[in-house]
Order: sequence, then C-alpha cells, then structure tokens
Amino acid sequence: MNSFTNAAGLTLRKAELGDYEDIGEIWLSASLRAHDFLPSKYWWERQDALQRLYQYKSEVWVAEVEGQVCGFLALVESKLIALFVAPCWQRRGIGSQLLELAKSLRSRLELHLFADNAKAFNFYLRHRFEVLWKRPERYTGYPLVFMGFNPQPMFVENTAPVA
Repeated sequence: MNSFTNAAGLTLRKAELGDYEDIGEIWLSASLRAHDFLPSKYWWERQDALQRLYQYKSEVWVAEVEGQVCGFLALVESKLIALFVAPCWQRRGIGSQLLELAKSLRSRLELHLFADNAKAFNFYLRHRFEVLWKRPERYTGYPLVFMGFNPQPMFVENTAPVA
C-alpha cells in the first residue's frame, strides 16, 4: 500500500522528495506551538538534524488534502519518531488517521514525548498507548515520557493453585 484516500478527501501516502520542505515547516510550527514551555531555540537547533533523519533514515507518510500536505508521520522500526499536523489543520482527525496508519504498518509502536505536552500525551492515551517510563530529558531537564502501544496485551499466567 503506497496511498489511499478516505471519504472526506484525506489522502495518506508515502512521502516524496518534494514533500520535505512542507514536512520541515509542519514540524517546526507544530513543535513550537505544542512545546511553548521550551525556548524556541531548542527547536531551531534541531531542525536540520531532524530533517535529515526524516528524509534519509525513516519511513515517512504524509497526509494531504487537495494536494496540500497537512501532516506527517515518521517511523524507524517500531519507533514512532514523529507525528505532526500543521496547526491550521489540527482538531480535524488527521492525527488520528495518521496514527491508525502507523498502527497498521507496525505490530507495536513506541514513542517519546515531553510530559508537559498535555495535548499529545492525552491524544496517545486515548489511542491506547501506555506510559512505560518517565525521566528528565537530557538537554532540557523537562520530563520525558516513553509510551508504547501493543494491540495484543500480554497475559500474565496465573500460578495460583486451582481449588
């Protein structure tokens, strides 16, 4: 599967070379908006490195409406390293559609996010992700949360004797 379009006109497709300028702009604007607790310098300093990571080392999918890229996700193995929607397109179900696509592409998913990004944290909880651990992020000291999604929960064997 390389692309599909839903009834609302949202197309999800693999990213093409010409998409990466839009991807970079979406990443920066959405990061600045979602992480207003961090100085903007933090995001500006990471922009080039993340752009290279997305373009050369990740499986990237974009969401577009009428030919306009409005969001994207990036995967490296089972890690969801990015899921961003342009601020003007948020709250329309695009992030949920991208996350469902990621779930269909991987048997399990893991991700990191800042705990202070309450909207993203609650978004992933709504989509059945669980917090696996929390620790300070090494550059900022802000709490970082590691979350995971496993569609088939692990069962714990009951070792109690049967009466």
